[in-house]
Amino acid sequence: MKKLAICIPSYNRAKLLNRLLNSIPKIDDIVVSICDDGSNDNTIQIVKNHQSRLSINYTYQKNRGRAAALRKSILNIDAQFFMIMDSDDYFEKNGVDLIYKFVSSNPSINFFVFPTRIIKNFKSKVISLSGIPQTNYISLRSDYKIKEDLHEVIHHKLLFDVLYEDPKNIRRIPTSYLWFKASEQTNCLPIDCLPVKVKEYFDDGMSANLLPLKVRYPEYMVLRYKTALKSKEYKSLIYRLKNTILFYRYSFHNKTLKLLKFKDFPFFIIGYIYGFLDFLRIKIFFRNN
Repeated sequence: MKKLAICIPSYNRAKLLNRLLNSIPKIDDIVVSICDDGSNDNTIQIVKNHQSRLSINYTYQKNRGRAAALRKSILNIDAQFFMIMDSDDYFEKNGVDLIYKFVSSNPSINFFVFPTRIIKNFKSKVISLSGIPQTNYISLRSDYKIKEDLHEVIHHKLLFDVLYEDPKNIRRIPTSYLWFKASEQTNCLPIDCLPVKVKEYFDDGMSANLLPLKVRYPEYMVLRYKTALKSKEYKSLIYRLKNTILFYRYSFHNKTLKLLKFKDFPFFIIGYIYGFLDFLRIKIFFRNN
C-alpha cells in the first residue's frame, strides 16, 4: 500500500491538469488517481505524458459531475492517506515533500490540515496555521476563524467511513461535508509550515458559478450545516447562529424546511428570506445557468 494518494476529479481542464501533474514530484510511495468526468479535450494525452514519471490510475466516466468523479477517484485507489486536489490547484515547490514528511513522522494522527496559498483576482494570500494546536476541524473554522481553503490529508479508514454514497443525480457535494463528518470522529492536526499548495480561482471555474449549484443540489449543504449544529466541539456563538441560518436557507431549497426548535424561529425566517433571495440572484446574475 502506498503512503499517499492524490485524488483528482477533472473535466475539460487539460492545460491546468498538466500544471498540477508537473507540480507532483516522483516519489515511489505516492499514487495519483484521476477520474475524467467526460472531458472532450486532450486530458487523456496529458495523463499519458506523465505516466512514465508518476504512478497514475486514470478512469474515464460519462459526465456525471464533480461529486461522482471525486468519489470514483477515491474508490479506485488504495493508499494509507488520501488528499484531494482540483485540477486547477497545484502544489508549491516542496509542498508534497512537506506533506509526506509530516504524515510519516506523526503515525498516531489520522487527520492533517496544511496551509495554502490563495490566488484570486491576481492577488496572493497565504493561509497560515501558526500557533493552532490539535483541535476539532469545525473549531478550526469557527473559533480560530480560518475561512479560506486549506489542504486536508486524511487516513483512508476515516475517509471511507465518511464518504458519501453514489450521488446519482447530485452533481455537486461540498468537499467540506467530508471534513465536517470526519470531525465527528477525531480531531485534526494543523501543520505550521510553508503553504503546500496553491488554490487559484478562475472566472470559468466552479467557484465562480457556485450559487446555482448550491441551490440545485442542496441536500449535502443541509447535512453539512446539520453536522455543524450538532457538534459541541466549538465555542463560537456567531458561527453557530450563522450555521443555523444556513441550515434553514438550504432546507428551503431542499424542500425540507421545518422549524426544529421554537427558539430558532428568527433564524428560520432569515433562512427562508435568504433562500428566496437566492432565486432572485440566480435569475438576475446567472441567466445562463
